[in-house]
Amino acid sequence: RDIENARAEIDILTGTIEDNEFDLEEQKSVRDGLRGKEKEIEAIYLQERAELDNLDKEKTTLRKKRDTISEELHRSELKYNEYTINIRNLKKRINEKYETEVEPVEPTEEELEKLDGWRTEVREIEHQLHQMGPVNLLAFEEYDEEKQRFDFFAGQRSDLIQSEKDLIKTIEEINTTAQNLFFETFEAIRENFQKIFRSLFRQEDEADLKLEEGVDPLEARIEIVAKPRGKRPTSIELLSGGEKTLTAIALLFAIYLVKPSPFCILDEIDAPLDDANIDRFTKIVREFSENTQFIVVTHNKRTMEAADTMYGVTMQEEGVSKLVSVRFNEDFNIVA
Repeated sequence: RDIENARAEIDILTGTIEDNEFDLEEQKSVRDGLRGKEKEIEAIYLQERAELDNLDKEKTTLRKKRDTISEELHRSELKYNEYTINIRNLKKRINEKYETEVEPVEPTEEELEKLDGWRTEVREIEHQLHQMGPVNLLAFEEYDEEKQRFDFFAGQRSDLIQSEKDLIKTIEEINTTAQNLFFETFEAIRENFQKIFRSLFRQEDEADLKLEEGVDPLEARIEIVAKPRGKRPTSIELLSGGEKTLTAIALLFAIYLVKPSPFCILDEIDAPLDDANIDRFTKIVREFSENTQFIVVTHNKRTMEAADTMYGVTMQEEGVSKLVSVRFNEDFNIVA
């Protein structure tokens, strides 16, 4: 009799262990489902973030070029001022020594041809002046050289100023384009999120996406606001598990509408939902099914009832798995 009681107690404990193991597996499935959803959202975020990073890199490169040009422009302005002062001093020296005014002129071709003869004549006059006393024999040549250098750097200065303006305009266009694309995408996701959230909850419920104020929109944090009727949570973390899941589903489908695809796989996304929320979830999946084919991994019977085709894995023999497909309103098909 004691043996029978012991066996009965063992059976009871064995059943309890199996129930606990089942609950544990179910909780693991819930955890894996939430991690999968998190990875999907993170992948979309990283993709958008990569595009923004590329624009930032291009902007940084252009800013470096602008800084380099600004430095060159500054050096050119210093040279320009230096040569301006030199020309002024040369004109003053010529005026003081020779009592004549000299203005910079561009020589004609005829004058260039006569330049050698003039140089000879100048040398003769210079010889005479040397006999007369010390004079600045290179004043005109120095002036001509300085004038040429002045014109050269003045041209470079004009080119650098124009290049700086072009670079600033390009940077502004890139910033404007990036912000416009971000705001267009953000507003589209925001409108989709509000619409889908109200379809999952109630029309009078509140939902919104808010950008952090006072910072660069491309660097701002995004706050998710979700306020079902009867609740005024200060943070989304205060919502129940089912409400968080429905909010995440609303955001996921809002992003999905911006960049839809013909196929979508949802892995136990309905695990935290009760029967009422399951019906809302299956309803929105049915609406999206007009343009997208969904593959849903689930253990929920109500989700299975909403499917057109169901696939299950069974093990009728030890170590041998079989795939069972069920198309509703048709006969069962067993596929090895």
